[in-house]
Amino acid sequence: MKAVCITEPHVVKVIDVPMPVRNDYECLVEVKACGICSSTDLKLIHCTHPENPRSPMRFPAILGHEAVGVIVEVGSKVRNLKLGDRVLVPFSNQRHIPDDKIDIKYGAMTEYSVAPDVVAMQEDNVSDGPQRRAMEPRDHPCQVFPDDISYIDGAMILSFKETYSAVRNFNIQDGMDVLVFGDGSVGMGLAHFINAYKANSNIVVGHHDDRLKKVMEIAKPSMIINSHKGEMDKIEGQRFDIIVDAVGSTDIIKQGVRMLKPGGKLVVIGVLPKDNADLRLFDIPNYTSVMMHSFPYREHRTQGEIIEFMRSGFVKAADYYSHIIPMDDVAEGVRMLESREAFKVILTMNGGA
Repeated sequence: MKAVCITEPHVVKVIDVPMPVRNDYECLVEVKACGICSSTDLKLIHCTHPENPRSPMRFPAILGHEAVGVIVEVGSKVRNLKLGDRVLVPFSNQRHIPDDKIDIKYGAMTEYSVAPDVVAMQEDNVSDGPQRRAMEPRDHPCQVFPDDISYIDGAMILSFKETYSAVRNFNIQDGMDVLVFGDGSVGMGLAHFINAYKANSNIVVGHHDDRLKKVMEIAKPSMIINSHKGEMDKIEGQRFDIIVDAVGSTDIIKQGVRMLKPGGKLVVIGVLPKDNADLRLFDIPNYTSVMMHSFPYREHRTQGEIIEFMRSGFVKAADYYSHIIPMDDVAEGVRMLESREAFKVILTMNGGA
């Protein structure tokens, strides 16, 4: 089957890899679509993503964590999933891909992948690997989504869950002042979901006029600011209860913490690149805090709410992706994201639509 892989630093290609091998508690999934993450995927491609010392990068490495697909084969002990179910985030790990020369960096940008029946495995006291052993089914990334949401729109569900769960974890209270650094899809999503609360101000800072205009049209924050045009003067002296770094930059953190109210909190959503992650405790003012949220927490528990947000029109997936392209064109998709020509790119596989 085809898979999107990093074949060497800065190079992403579609190559042939073995089909995944499932067990009796797993289903084979025909992947239909997968978003390119402009944070995690791009940092992995350029080898700036923080490395797990126990799992250093090897090449080729299969990318992808925003996939959706349909179940086409069901294991003999599967009881809670069925043929034809649409599933979010099917993953293939090292056990599934029978080639020890291939690394897995989330591993969802493939033509086929695997969805486990976590409930059946827990009922039968069967582990889903060391990282999943204690995970409740509602916390597992692989969940069913309804047929009235297309595969393309479905590829945005994970991003919506990540941003919405993050906003809930901020513990926003009525009347708070909130500032978001980031004019990409994550920053826009954060501003969008912040509007579900009664914040006093909801301000987005970026440095691309076209993106900031889109953020204002879709998320409707109270103000947008282009920091490259000297517009930070608009909020000079203003202090905030919550400031969000949706980019992943210690420069933003150092700037942001100085703009917090007493008791305020700066939340880091963007993944800090490994060569830009130095922060001294002395950089943080007294009676403020920095909350690390680069890796989502309990985001999968929000899936039901996200589905209702999408059905009601509160959030529209099509507002968040700008390009839909075949997986064979992934290198072009990466280029468009890096050049800011694209806002968000969705790859299609197996005729996904």
